[in-house]
Order: sequence, then structure tokens, then C-alpha cells
Amino acid sequence: MVKHLRVDREEKYEIVEKWFLKDLEMIDGKEADTDNPYFDMHFHKVYNLEAYSCASKYTFARTLNKLNERYLKKDLKIVNFDDTYLNDDSIWSSNNRDCLVLMRICFYASNLLCLSLCPLS
Repeated sequence: MVKHLRVDREEKYEIVEKWFLKDLEMIDGKEADTDNPYFDMHFHKVYNLEAYSCASKYTFARTLNKLNERYLKKDLKIVNFDDTYLNDDSIWSSNNRDCLVLMRICFYASNLLCLSLCPLS
């Protein structure tokens, strides 16, 4: 856990606490259907944390999940996160797939435009 400090014009980051990934039991995003940066990490104790943004909260959870899959292969519970944004195989994930998302949106928009121009009779 890192604490952000701003002294005059200088920004500093201070490591407050460290944990081992193997000790992490669960990550609780609290509310999957709202845009909030708050989440809980369950170790031997529950830590209430706040990310910089909701996007950074999801990035953090994806990173922990990838590290767990690669090195530990244990059952890591990730609850109260939207699976669409949590899984890397999703078309909506933003890991260098922004072009695909934009192409899909443009495709749907052009279909709607064509349908709206068609005569109904």
C-alpha cells in the first residue's frame, strides 16, 4: 500500500504496508454496478482501500489475477466486479483493443443510420 504525499510542489510516495500475494484470500469490489474506486482486500484482516479511479481498480484486480494464474495457480476470489471488464478475453477490455471497440460501435451506429433511412412502407 502506497501513500501519496504532496509537499509544496513536490510529490512523494511512501510505502505504508506490504503483503504477499499468496496470503490474499479475496478481493471485494463492493459494488459491481456502480462506478467507484473503493474495494476490500481480504488477508488475515480486511483492508478497505481506495484506488485512484474505478479503471485503476479494475486494472489492479486484473493484474493480481494474472499474477496469481501465472505463479500461484490458487483459487483467488474476485467478487463484486463486472466480469465484462475483468476478463482479458472480453472485447470491451481496453488492453490495446480500443480499435476493436471503436469499430464495433461504428458498425452498430452505421446499422442504426441505415435502418433509420429506410422507408417503412
